[in-house]
Amino acid sequence: MFGVPAAPAQDPPMLNYRGHALHHTFDLRSRMKISREKPMIGTFFAAFPHPALARMVGQAGYDYVLLDWEHTPFSRTAVVVRVPVLDHQYAAWVLDAGASGIIFPHISTVEQAQQAIEALMESLILYSRLGNDLNHPTPCGYNDGAPNGGSVFEIWGKAAIILQIEDEEGAKNAAALAALEEVDGLMVGPGDLALSLGLSFGNMAQDERWLSSVGNILTAAQKHNKASLMPGMTSHQIGANLQNGVTMLCASNDFMIMAIGLRKELVSAHEQLDSWKKEKQTASK
Repeated sequence: MFGVPAAPAQDPPMLNYRGHALHHTFDLRSRMKISREKPMIGTFFAAFPHPALARMVGQAGYDYVLLDWEHTPFSRTAVVVRVPVLDHQYAAWVLDAGASGIIFPHISTVEQAQQAIEALMESLILYSRLGNDLNHPTPCGYNDGAPNGGSVFEIWGKAAIILQIEDEEGAKNAAALAALEEVDGLMVGPGDLALSLGLSFGNMAQDERWLSSVGNILTAAQKHNKASLMPGMTSHQIGANLQNGVTMLCASNDFMIMAIGLRKELVSAHEQLDSWKKEKQTASK
């Protein structure tokens, strides 16, 4: 778009991991495995669920986009969807839409994690048996959008599982959660974690319990060589998150980007208006 700088080059390009058709899953599991050496930069997309904005976000150049339920095909961006509950039907819906990874929220115990894993596995089994959804119109998921007609079966081993930890119990169990073979990454839910400790956004970063819980989660992910994700309100938090071991960086969200962009343009316009007024006053003297 005119006036918008080109996106920095992705390292490595996400096109290397894209499926053979836009509704196919990215091989996000493989990309996440190298995120400790090559961190990923994404953004949170939840406030403005509109197809036009989704297309813009998808072409912005992020490695991944974290969606809350709303989804659309993206050409060079892996889509990670946070589902509301641990249920195979929700997992099936988002995989059907082309999601490359699923975030299961409010995970505190290994039992809950195993339920999430089973939900994803059940949804994949459902695909292989029925194969009658919109993206896979012929039996058993056979589709000419990929080499040898593969479609449903390409999802096996590619769709990533991310567990979101949002309370102190989950933080204490982080090592056991990260040790699960099927799990690809852990996500810190900083706001809900703070609320569970009786804190707010304003004071959570100064509280030892919150810091300790976050540290446990990130350390567990690193110990078991799993990816780690932690949302941020602005891109200014990227440096600190990198230092703390976060491998899937989240540069702000659509709401903050819109608010900051609108205000930045307004401030710029007023600065130019003030300059014009001063020039006019000087000329009239």
